[in-house]
Amino acid sequence: MRLSSLKPRTLAQLDPADVRVRVSLPDGFELNVPKSRLTVSLAATNGPSRKSQLGLSLLQTVRDTRSPGWFSADVPVSTYVLALSPEGVREMRAMQQFALAGNPNKFELGINVPLAKSPENPRDLTFWADVKLRRDESWMRLIDGATLKFDRTSASR
Repeated sequence: MRLSSLKPRTLAQLDPADVRVRVSLPDGFELNVPKSRLTVSLAATNGPSRKSQLGLSLLQTVRDTRSPGWFSADVPVSTYVLALSPEGVREMRAMQQFALAGNPNKFELGINVPLAKSPENPRDLTFWADVKLRRDESWMRLIDGATLKFDRTSASR
């Protein structure tokens, strides 16, 4: 609910140093941190739009468990906590300027989190992703235990 209530002006009020992304992957999978991005989109109904891919850097990795659903046992995961990279901070500041000058009315957040490693011939991957826009806020779920199915062609890449 909190994500759906975010306004474009919210972006202009953020301190880029506070933004965090948290990604949890099951054992055997590893995140490709250098290629991971937080996507920020701003759009106006009758005006300019802008989309940026904000670079991320690793703050910490912790062993944890996550719940894949009501009737399933918790899954052991590696949880990656990421912050905006220096390049990501610069791009966030540019997006903030656009939010103030462009008067957009639509604000979207997304993530691009490629894998660096996976088990041989995986059948599926259940993962979680959360975002925190201010240090004193709780995590907001972007992806809550989504399962991706692999086929032989995508697993061999």
